[in-house]
Amino acid sequence: MRPLEVFCLVGLICVFVGCGAKPEIDIYIEPVAGREGTEINQELGSVAIEQNGVAIMIEPLDEVEVYELLADDEINPYLRIGRWGKVDPLYTIFEIRVKNLDHPRVAIDNMAILIDEDGTQYGSLPYDYFKDLYKSVRTTDIYQNAYPYRYQYGRFNTPYYDPYYENRISRTTSYGSSEVHSAQMIARETVFDGGKIFRNGQRSGLLVFDLLDRDAKDLKLIVPEVMIFDQDRLKTKMDFAFDFRQIIGEKK
Repeated sequence: MRPLEVFCLVGLICVFVGCGAKPEIDIYIEPVAGREGTEINQELGSVAIEQNGVAIMIEPLDEVEVYELLADDEINPYLRIGRWGKVDPLYTIFEIRVKNLDHPRVAIDNMAILIDEDGTQYGSLPYDYFKDLYKSVRTTDIYQNAYPYRYQYGRFNTPYYDPYYENRISRTTSYGSSEVHSAQMIARETVFDGGKIFRNGQRSGLLVFDLLDRDAKDLKLIVPEVMIFDQDRLKTKMDFAFDFRQIIGEKK
């Protein structure tokens, strides 16, 4: 596991969940018109494409929308909430909804691809990613000698160490039991898992990507190889592509 992931995960759990959290939007993603067959819902900020009897809707979620996905007493695995209520995103997130309008069966993978203007590709993170991530966190109390606090003494500026600080024992805790289980279950319930969709059915969930660099601007999201079946025979495969733009500033 990457060190940053561990740091973010511990920071996520070692806070009072929802206590005074103040999500603010200073960067967001919006759909871009122009690709043939796309329909943009300005109110929701979503974009949809209907192609050969399959409709896919994609909606980018900002920090406030991700925060509001869960109740205040639930741990949100997609945000880091600081001690003073500051909310920072851990991932770039889109909601996806897939509808089978006209076929006996449609199959879709749980993977989507996000590409920025430099050609950097991000694969969406499956539930197994979060499962492995939370396995690395354990409930442990760690005791260690605190560092002595260095003073400048009197007018001669002679350094000394206060025995009170030198003899203290510091205690840090890495949480892992019920909090980690709760966050893992939320990821399991919300991350898009793909699968079969029968006629007039739909599947939905979250496409979760590593957090985009703030400098990334023009984005393309691809839902690859949506498979259409005629009974048990594969009829065709289709890719769905959506254009977005990341914007720094307050959301209008």
